[in-house]
Amino acid sequence: MDEYYQVVRQLPECFSRQLVRLAPQEAQEIQEIRFRVEQPVQFTIRGKLVPAASIVPGWARDKMDAQTLQECFLQLCDHSVYAHEQELKNGYITLSGGHRVGVAGSWRDGYFSCVTSLNLRIARWVTCSVPESIKRYLEKERGGLLVAGVPGSGKTTFLRTLAQWLAVQNKIVCVVDERGELMAGESDGIPHAERLACDVYTYCPKSEGVLMSLRCMNPQYIICDELGTAAEAAAVEQGVASGVCFLASVHCACASELFHKPQTARLIQTGAFGGAVLLKGRATPGTVSEWVDL
Repeated sequence: MDEYYQVVRQLPECFSRQLVRLAPQEAQEIQEIRFRVEQPVQFTIRGKLVPAASIVPGWARDKMDAQTLQECFLQLCDHSVYAHEQELKNGYITLSGGHRVGVAGSWRDGYFSCVTSLNLRIARWVTCSVPESIKRYLEKERGGLLVAGVPGSGKTTFLRTLAQWLAVQNKIVCVVDERGELMAGESDGIPHAERLACDVYTYCPKSEGVLMSLRCMNPQYIICDELGTAAEAAAVEQGVASGVCFLASVHCACASELFHKPQTARLIQTGAFGGAVLLKGRATPGTVSEWVDL
């Protein structure tokens, strides 16, 4: 059964009983479910917003009122906002199965005093096509790879595919999956991460996970999503000194941003990355548009 149904069943019954009516062939196209106060419920499909009322049979709700949205938020938190305190400081909560809920609203004194938007991002074990030139580059183990693109362009999908391919090649791979998205989901009750011959640090801060893998797992490759902080760059530097090849993603819309954004420039200066691939965008997730020498 598609992961869409796993997500909607975690919502209050007034929503779940309607959203589960969506046909399977349509459910598998849903990337996100968006709730906003005084706005209709919308889906993200191939990077575009689509009203839920246009495809869900018998949809009976017009706009989302503030009270109902708050009920959804509390339900997704298992009625324990405190348990998700650290995640909420970064603007999201994680559901079972690795699904991420983005949260927006009024932020005061370190917590959300009022929630006005929820974005349920559905995590699926989706892979993509990797150009043979990228595979040949990685086989040389001479430099790491940055995967760059705008949000929704398939950076996580691309890294997941590389992790799967390297594991099949009998490489020693460590995955630092801080948000539980890279190795998200399960099949037949077995987490996908356990189906790959790689070592996974789930919900572990990237900088700490990188250092733990260096100390204990002797990896050839370390894979992590969305690098950018000074602590993460410092951990990457230690990995480079140990001869590890890094594969990581960054937010960038074009090649010039790689060199001009402080976060990515700092990563490039570590010497860990010999090249970068730019992804096309939301309409074709995981599709490479350009190679950049670093």
